[in-house]
This record gives sequence, structure tokens and C-alpha cells, in this order.
Amino acid sequence: MKDKQLFSDPKKIYEKMVSDIQNAKKEILLETYIYSNDKIGKLFRDELMKKAVEGVRIRILIDGWGKEVGRKFFKDLAVLGAKIRFFREFKYSWSFIDDNHERNHRKLLVIDRNVSYIGSINITEKCLNWSELVLRIEGDLGFAFRKSFNRSWKKFNIWNKQKIKKIVHENYELIHCSPSELSKSSFEKNYRKLIGRANKEIVIETPYFVPSKGIRKEIRGALERGVDIKLVLPKKSDVWLVDVVRNRYLGKLHKFGVKIYYHPKILHSKLLVIDDNFFLFGSSNLDYRSFLHQYEINLFGRDKKIIKELKKHFNKNLGKSKRFNYALWKNRWKLNKVIEKIVVWFQKYL
Repeated sequence: MKDKQLFSDPKKIYEKMVSDIQNAKKEILLETYIYSNDKIGKLFRDELMKKAVEGVRIRILIDGWGKEVGRKFFKDLAVLGAKIRFFREFKYSWSFIDDNHERNHRKLLVIDRNVSYIGSINITEKCLNWSELVLRIEGDLGFAFRKSFNRSWKKFNIWNKQKIKKIVHENYELIHCSPSELSKSSFEKNYRKLIGRANKEIVIETPYFVPSKGIRKEIRGALERGVDIKLVLPKKSDVWLVDVVRNRYLGKLHKFGVKIYYHPKILHSKLLVIDDNFFLFGSSNLDYRSFLHQYEINLFGRDKKIIKELKKHFNKNLGKSKRFNYALWKNRWKLNKVIEKIVVWFQKYL
């Protein structure tokens, strides 16, 4: 699987990304939600500056909310010809909260239309001790990723909810998700559809678990068909309130038959594999923010080699994880239960 490599260790991901950047000859495209002013952010900027000096075309698209850097951070890089855009910087309007809640959560790196990275990782040292999931791909799929990047680049400051259609390339689909009502969410619909097609096994990894009613219904239906479902979550994510909300669902899902596990690290990977036949992964979390408010990109496919590596990754994380304890969950503090009931009303804004 030389043309496709799966990574979960952030240090190795960044090392490989930087190595590919150093070997770039023509073009580098970077799209990310978070870009930090820290050793990782500076490392990428400095390497990009070296390539800009060599004449490599560089475009960087960073979300206006997730950014932890400003234009000053990229001043010298811009002078060298690189183009930097911030996706939807804050807008004052009557629908201030809804408008500014719609963020570009996609993560892509495309080099020379030949080497591409898609997955969960941002450009920040915060995640160095997390568990991530990124796929590096060599070959023609880079044209599809470049097309995806260009669509985001053109619409970086357009405030509408126009959907971007999926991009089909051979045996893969790049699924673009845009802010929408839950009933129209492409990611939520695809997730439900895939669960509904399962016959034997479903494996899921997600950092934030706030499943819609439709997904919970499909999960229960799959269990009734005898499908084995394993769910790996971080014991504690980096967003406490989302952990509070997810507790509302875990007990019932456990009783229905979902096998739930807690990973000791902050697990930031997003993954779904069905029956060793289909995979879906990328930037989307299994929560209402991804369903309703974020621009996401996910790769869907049937590639057996990728599925084998994804299952290997999943089983490795499973081996590090502890099984959900229903008795502990049931006897959690009463105050926690009260907070859960309150916070669940605001789950779509978490």
C-alpha cells in the first residue's frame, strides 16, 4: 500500500507532510480549520517560505474562527507570492450566531496534484499527544482533492448555504457537507444510509458523540438485525460540554447492545467502517455541529487495502481502550444528570 498510507501519530503525520512539502515542485494547497502560532504552525510557515522562494505556487485557506494566527503571521510568506485567505471572518448581522457558527472544518493538503492528505488533523501542537487519523494518497485522486480545494477557495467569503456536490473519482467519492437543516444534511443522510446497509459489523470512532434521532434509530435497527456495533470514544475529549451531552445517549445504546469503549487519550479521529465493505472518514464528527453548521469533507470508498488499514488502526485503539461501565454511568452524580438535561437543549450549538 505504498501509494496509500494511514497515520494516527501526529508527530509522524507532520513529519511526512513537511517532507512532502520540501519535495514540492509546482504547487501546495493547504486547507485547515485551526492554524496555531506555535512550533508546528511556525514549522509549516517556514517550510512554505522556502518553497515560495523556489517559485512553488502556494495557497492557504484557514477558517476565520479556528485561526489562531493573523495576516501578520504570514506577511513574509505573502510577500514571496503565497496567497492566504481566511474563510468567513466574523460578520455582524441579525442572525449573528447562526451565520458565525457556520465554519470550514475541512482539512486537506494537496501537493503537485499528486500527493494528498485528508483526515482529522489541524496545524497545531495542541494535538501532538492526541490520536488522529490521516490518509496520505499518491496518484490521480489528487485532481479530485484539488477540485475540492478550489471550490472552497472561491467561496471563502460568500455567505450562503449553496450545496457543493460530491466529487466522484473511480471507486471513491469526496462527500462535501455544507451547513443545512438536519433533514438535508448530506453527512447525516449518508451515515444513516450506510448503517442501514450493515449486515455483520459496524465500527465507529469519533471524538464527539451526539447522534441524531435518525442515526440512533438506524443503530437500533442494525442491532435488531444482529449487527455487531463497536464504538470508541475518548474518555475525555477536549470539549467538556459535548462529553456531558453524550452521556445522555450512552446508557440506552449500551442496553440496546452497542459495545462502547473509552480511549485513554484525546481521540480526535473520525471513522466508520461497515462490514469490511465500505469506509467513511474525514473531517466530520458524529455531532450536530458537523450535521448542521460546518463545511466538511469526507472520503467514501470500498478500497479493501484502505479498509484493512482502517480496521488495523481501529483494533489497535480498541486494545488500548476500556469497556463502558453501565453501573458507573447509572450511578453518576445527580448534578451531572441535571446538567445533561439542560445542556441537551443547546446541543446543536456545541
